[in-house]
Amino acid sequence: MTKLGIIPAAGKGKRFGGLYKELLPCSADETLLSRAVDTLEMIPVDTTLVISSHYKINAHCAALNNRNVKYAIQRSYERDAWDAIVESFDVAGEWNYYIMPDTWIMSGIIKEPAHDFTLGLFNTWKPERFGVLDDGEIVDKSTTFSGERQAWGILIWSRRVVDFWRGLDGNIETHTQAFNMAMREFGYNVFEIPVYKDIASFEDYKELLKHV
Repeated sequence: MTKLGIIPAAGKGKRFGGLYKELLPCSADETLLSRAVDTLEMIPVDTTLVISSHYKINAHCAALNNRNVKYAIQRSYERDAWDAIVESFDVAGEWNYYIMPDTWIMSGIIKEPAHDFTLGLFNTWKPERFGVLDDGEIVDKSTTFSGERQAWGILIWSRRVVDFWRGLDGNIETHTQAFNMAMREFGYNVFEIPVYKDIASFEDYKELLKHV
């Protein structure tokens, strides 16, 4: 059974003034990006694919020197994160684990998949920042929610889902649309993420440093 880790790290970091926030340190010897790789290796995955860009690839290679990672260059940004996911199709595993590079997740909580599509969910009081699970569908960054909600922080999908997406790629415009299509086709399973820190601002980063 082959397992691929996927980290989409080609973003332009506009909210951090162009800074590569996935390379921010979260301890004396790790960055957010290297911790994401460590989190996937604990599963363990066979290898991790870092989706990079032409202008970030050298920095990513230097930061992950001697790690068991492969790289792909995101060729298009018209569909944002979906264009990054498409880059993983040619090296897809039987199971594929998708986590973000600018987050901090409690170690050792990613479950073995029991379903073709699985969501790791965390509780948030800021649902407008995330993809919220609502009535069996993901609603992305909506301002209509209030109170505490559950949002996805980790996704796991099978090769069957990859094959399904390949056949529909020309009709997919966003990653959220693709996820919902897979959930309708295959159903889904969930597990809980006890601690999830998203580094969307310098305030978030300062809070993370207090936590770790």
